[in-house]
Amino acid sequence: MSQIILAAENTTLVINGYAFTSFSEGDFLVLAPVNPHTSQTNSSNGGVNINGRVDADVHDLTVRVQKFSADDVQMNSWINAQSPTILNGSSKTNYNRDGTDAVETYTLEGGSVTTKPTNTKNNQDGNAMLEYVIRFRSAVRAL
Repeated sequence: MSQIILAAENTTLVINGYAFTSFSEGDFLVLAPVNPHTSQTNSSNGGVNINGRVDADVHDLTVRVQKFSADDVQMNSWINAQSPTILNGSSKTNYNRDGTDAVETYTLEGGSVTTKPTNTKNNQDGNAMLEYVIRFRSAVRAL
């Protein structure tokens, strides 16, 4: 399955009104579809039935933030809430096409943190990044 790579330095991520700012230099966000867009049933005589899937817009957003940053504190508060926090937001990436500035937008709806970060300690580099995964029910792209 394909993955959509969004360069963090050209991308703004806002979830539940919170703007993320603590990405590592040169890092990236990954927005990956979880399910196929369509399904097919093939017949023995060469026919095919193609159907759109109702879960085709489900995406996982992988976010890596600096440990102990405001972004880490915000993600941790969503994880530690008494009941699951529903997350909605957007990702906007600036680009230029044929000399014209434009914005690619993903509208992210119906999400929750599905994967807590692994917390590894070492004495070499300090493990200054934490990786979270948020699954969204819908991620719609607009150009």
